[in-house]
Amino acid sequence: MFDVETLINLGLTTHVISIWQVFFYITLMVPFLLLQRIKVCLLLTYLFTYYLGFLIYWGEAIAAGSTGPFILYALSGLAIVVLFVAASFQEKPLGQEKSQEELNTEG
Repeated sequence: MFDVETLINLGLTTHVISIWQVFFYITLMVPFLLLQRIKVCLLLTYLFTYYLGFLIYWGEAIAAGSTGPFILYALSGLAIVVLFVAASFQEKPLGQEKSQEELNTEG
């Protein structure tokens, strides 16, 4: 659809993703998709997007001379990952919740 020269002429060079990064993402996603590990796929997609955002805005934030936005970006992104992982461990299967309710009504 677009060749590299057209993209360079449009000035979109900072938005071009390297092909090895896309292959790396696909290579990570395929096994988890085949195993139907949806939460892991969501986490990998978030981390890939987080990484690409870091690549695009890192140079601009550091060149501005202020590391405050960079630190805020890094800490908020990592906090979301930690909260996602913690929430994944707290979730109980639906069948287990029903058995706990039954035990409470019997006792």
